[in-house]
Amino acid sequence: MAKQLTPDQHGRVAEKVMEWGNLVFIGLVIVQIIPGVAPFRLGAAGIGIVCLAGAYWVANRIMRGGGIR
Repeated sequence: MAKQLTPDQHGRVAEKVMEWGNLVFIGLVIVQIIPGVAPFRLGAAGIGIVCLAGAYWVANRIMRGGGIR
């Protein structure tokens, strides 16, 4: 039997997923804007944006209690 999460636990898990998305976005997009750190790569920026959007979508599904089906 799988344990059901409480609404508070859903919120905590969703918050952590959104934090992960923010960190990926910072690592792949924002760092490229800083001059001299690395050359700008459009592919890496695209992956960062997709990961951020995906993390927020997953967090939204978790908050609704649906998870990923």
